[in-house]
Amino acid sequence: MVSDKIYSLETDPRENDKLSVCIVGIGAAGLCSLRHFSQRLDLFDIDAYEQTDDIGGTWNYTDHIGFDPKNGLPVHSSMYKNLYTNLPMEIMEFPDYKSNSKRSYVHHTQVLNYLKQYARHFDLYRFMKFNHIISSIDRSDNKWNVIVEDLIAGQKIQKHFDIILICTGRYSIPFWPKYKSLPLFQGNIIHSHDYRVPEVYQNQRVAVIGGGLSGVDITIELSRHCKEVIFINRGKHQYKQMPNNIRQVNVEVEEFRSNSMIVKDRKTGQLTSYDVDSIIMATGYLYNIRYLNSNAGIQMNPDGTINGLYKHLINIAHPSMALLGVAHHVVPLPLYHQQILYYMKILTGEIRLPSKSDMIKDTETDLQERMMQGLRPKDRHLFQADRMESYLDDLSEQAKIRPLNKVILKLHRELFAVRLANILTYKRFDYRLISDEDYVAIENNQQH
Repeated sequence: MVSDKIYSLETDPRENDKLSVCIVGIGAAGLCSLRHFSQRLDLFDIDAYEQTDDIGGTWNYTDHIGFDPKNGLPVHSSMYKNLYTNLPMEIMEFPDYKSNSKRSYVHHTQVLNYLKQYARHFDLYRFMKFNHIISSIDRSDNKWNVIVEDLIAGQKIQKHFDIILICTGRYSIPFWPKYKSLPLFQGNIIHSHDYRVPEVYQNQRVAVIGGGLSGVDITIELSRHCKEVIFINRGKHQYKQMPNNIRQVNVEVEEFRSNSMIVKDRKTGQLTSYDVDSIIMATGYLYNIRYLNSNAGIQMNPDGTINGLYKHLINIAHPSMALLGVAHHVVPLPLYHQQILYYMKILTGEIRLPSKSDMIKDTETDLQERMMQGLRPKDRHLFQADRMESYLDDLSEQAKIRPLNKVILKLHRELFAVRLANILTYKRFDYRLISDEDYVAIENNQQH
């Protein structure tokens, strides 16, 4: 049995002292953690730390790129100015707090406002410490030793906690693929983390490398300003009905030159050269656990995935630590809600974790199943619709908590095909959830 204090709760938690809880990051996952832990102040003392001066995480937009002038740290948010959600609010919102949004696909400012309303409704601000960054977390004497830096006062303090919830998200540390010839390119190169507005690319030829939702969204926005956009989409699924000045190609980048790039067709092997003025790397992100010391029990792989997590959530070596936001391609806020309820049931002793060896075996089996389905090791935390449904069903069944309404998962699953076929127009539709299992789609010709 792992020697973590949480196991002492498995008898009667009310006979023990309160457990001290440290929440790192106050974006959507941190807010959800605060909301539920604050309902059990008979069991938990809570501190929540945020390096910026406001809540919201990546939804807290800033015009700045590079370093934040307020605190000197790398800018956290990857939000761009004109971003509208790629999921309807009906399946983005927390299950216990409705947004009552009139439109399904909303501007990022509306999501931030929703998160602030959630925080006020559940009286969460009293637990928050802004302009505080976690410098390090290490494990000793069955406690988590946390170095917290007050960015305003310029002071560091050491605190000890029983429980750590890491809620810093996976959209702040850009992943840069390794291209030896990239330094030869003399044009402008950024990661999509630093993309804000399209006007700076007026009349340019721009290459967007990466076929995910951010990559295609930025590509379409650029097409209204650029001469041509080379959209490098290596995914199995290619988007239909793209604007005429978007050249969607399924290629590997072979070489960069001073003002061009050489690519190789993934099917035919044919080489093609494209003249480009700028390059945007929409190549994803790394999860930020740089402040965890080696004795914390989890490790980051070079591809950005994390070893040592049970259910993509719980630190196997030390289950008194959980990491939210690791799973991706999910319905994020409802997922956080279910994960936190599940984790709290473990902390209160209402359900018991498997043995360490069984948790390791479960994690290895999960990865092996992904490999057998043709996924890559870097897809360790990728949750397509069916996989997410079975995962959430498992959490709900184990923890005896109310499962998410089936309509949320149904709409999320069916939107994949809708986006693929109608990438230019899918955000015109509004959705209404008419029962726990069904919805209606209403076309709204008022374009965002």
